[in-house]
Amino acid sequence: MDKKEIFEMVVSEMTENAVQELRETSEEQEQLCKEVGELAGKRQAVLEKLSPEDRQVLEDYLTKTNLVADHDCQHLYVQGAKDCVELLKKLGVL
Repeated sequence: MDKKEIFEMVVSEMTENAVQELRETSEEQEQLCKEVGELAGKRQAVLEKLSPEDRQVLEDYLTKTNLVADHDCQHLYVQGAKDCVELLKKLGVL
């Protein structure tokens, strides 16, 4: 495992931990997650009404959308750390 892979793994774990903490401490986030869970069942019922080809297109779209959101989240986490260091340097803390 090279340094980049280790870094990506650490960022991924830290991001997941932060999201889990948010879900445990935010009633609004907890409610949103509950609603998403309920919608997942409805989504499955809708998908079953589609042709296999249309179902696959929609599933592929949802998978790719979630992957893009995950990459965006990881990028923003790293960018936030960089911004924090830059701010601390400008304040003379570092």
